[in-house]
Amino acid sequence: MRVTHSLLHAEDLAQLVEREYAVAAPVTVSLLNRGFNDTYLVTDVAGGRRVLRVYNREKYWIRSESDLRFELDLLEHLAAAGLGVIRPYQRTLGDRLGRLMAPEGERCFALFTYALGTPLYEGTVTAEQWREYGSGIARMHLEMDAFRTSHDRYHLDERILVQRPLASLAPYASSGRAAADLAELGKLGERLTGEIHRLRAIGGAYGIIHADLHRGNTNIDSDGRFVTFDFDHCGFGLRAYDLVTLYRGPDSPEEDRERWAAVLTGYQQVRPLSQSEVASFPVLAACRAMWDIGDWLGAAGRTGDAWVTEAVIAKLLADVRKAESDPTPRLAAEATLEQYPPHVDSSPRDPHAADEQPHNESGDASRHPSPRDKWTHEHR
Repeated sequence: MRVTHSLLHAEDLAQLVEREYAVAAPVTVSLLNRGFNDTYLVTDVAGGRRVLRVYNREKYWIRSESDLRFELDLLEHLAAAGLGVIRPYQRTLGDRLGRLMAPEGERCFALFTYALGTPLYEGTVTAEQWREYGSGIARMHLEMDAFRTSHDRYHLDERILVQRPLASLAPYASSGRAAADLAELGKLGERLTGEIHRLRAIGGAYGIIHADLHRGNTNIDSDGRFVTFDFDHCGFGLRAYDLVTLYRGPDSPEEDRERWAAVLTGYQQVRPLSQSEVASFPVLAACRAMWDIGDWLGAAGRTGDAWVTEAVIAKLLADVRKAESDPTPRLAAEATLEQYPPHVDSSPRDPHAADEQPHNESGDASRHPSPRDKWTHEHR
């Protein structure tokens, strides 16, 4: 029997960590979660905690080891700049990325610092702290502009955000109603693609992003310090996309709208967005809803697809309609432009961001709620 995804024994991984890293032995390893990668808690003999990630094979956005090394190099760069992110450990041989042999074949692994605190969706975060969080995202984007590496990474373009999710849903649209819903999604997707192209042409609007910056991927500690982790989906994309998980429309609860206003204000104070970018959040929210479905379907071989029903397609259509038709950011854009001049990127265009970048259709549980209950949960 062939194996597509194995669960490695914790004791064997403990031996791996002791052999590969300068940690105080003996260590214990316990599984934290399974998802787009397998993530383990590593505890050394003194009680120090670290996190081991064993990367899954054949993720649609990972083309080679170069993509993984891009992520690790980026984290090292951001951490060295003093930003609140996890940091990869060097192996005793000097490399940050290791390889192990599993039943399904070779898998890569990396060890990271432990993110102290609790997720942003837990507890009470003040308006001032949300503003600081938004400012931190902006500082991260500015520091990403200075990042240089010999490795490559994928692009969150219309192929990833729109076309791939819709193609992945096609086998599940068996009834006439579902087929009609999917056809309408296709037409909406064409409009979204046009908006993506328009936004990408704006100076400074496109660059390296985290790409999955929901509230479960940042912790806040007792001193109010933020630590962001799970850069597994980082790549080149629209900078405003990193904010869209916190965007809330006019019919959202007041608390959610106030949180969004604080985050956007904090971001703008450090790295002002253009008027068009501020007005783009409904479009990006629609793209995010599509991407979310496609991303989970990309992992269906490991996590299952029983959650994909025609009701899911109908709800996606409703979400995309609602997001795309929200006029609030467009109405607010002029006022925002008066308060914050548009950001102009005068730096040379990164060669990685060229339109001709090749694409290959070749996705940690900490980053997503379960696909079985995700449609009763906010969109990350």
